[in-house]
Amino acid sequence: MVVEMVQVRLGRPAQFTKYLGLFGFGLLFGACSLNSAKNHYILAEKLWTDGKYAASVSEFEKVSQKDPRGSLGIQALYRAATTEAYFLSRFNDAVKKFKLFAEATTDLALAWEAQKQIGELLYAKMDLHDQTIEHYRDLLKANPQVDEAAEFTYRIAKSQFYLWQFDDATKTYQELIAKYPKAPQAERALYEIGVTYFTQGEQQPNKKVRGPEIYQEAIDSFEIFLKKYPQSTLAALARFGIASCLEELDQLDAAFHAYEALKKTYPSPRVIEIKLARIRERKAQRSR
Repeated sequence: MVVEMVQVRLGRPAQFTKYLGLFGFGLLFGACSLNSAKNHYILAEKLWTDGKYAASVSEFEKVSQKDPRGSLGIQALYRAATTEAYFLSRFNDAVKKFKLFAEATTDLALAWEAQKQIGELLYAKMDLHDQTIEHYRDLLKANPQVDEAAEFTYRIAKSQFYLWQFDDATKTYQELIAKYPKAPQAERALYEIGVTYFTQGEQQPNKKVRGPEIYQEAIDSFEIFLKKYPQSTLAALARFGIASCLEELDQLDAAFHAYEALKKTYPSPRVIEIKLARIRERKAQRSR
């Protein structure tokens, strides 16, 4: 009776009390859901500290489900992604969560970090080279001046190499050197051009057609590298590359001397001994 009198005095319809009750229930439910999310988050962190990573991820996922747009739910999504990536090796699930996090968070720095984590997993853990190329190209298109631009470009080239897209890889390495000549990756890229030519020569279906040309391009590239970076930690590897090209070109005397000069500097002396023994055997067979 009292409620009805209030309704009449305020000029509100009879449905007002019903809606008011539903609104109050919604607030109460939201508060309970948030408290539940907090409890799951606390449990997730405890499980994580105890080294129970799979159980921890399960709790983080519950937080994300209960608070999908809230800061706690978004934070839980990131914690779940990093745990799956680096403690459980569940890379596919980690990539999915990093993508969701990057879309949900309003923190641009954290979104960028998530994108970098995706690239790292695609490139270093999953060997998904097509996706790696596409991902890093998208990042460079969105942020062409980022500090990581040279590294992203290097990884695109390396992924092209892994896909046997040798011409594309060489072109991308050259673009890296032209755009970022002072970046540490430029030195590595110049060395990798020689490696790419050499590998391309090995993969030629008929080496007599283009093999000599490719190996000579590899030699030229390695020599350019050595001239520009004579003190590089990659210098011995570049000289080994030249020796390998000479061997493939059947210039055995020159190859033998090139390998012999590497006895004291090449990281794996045993490999040098094997190469020298093989050349001696080939020369002996010719003299018979």
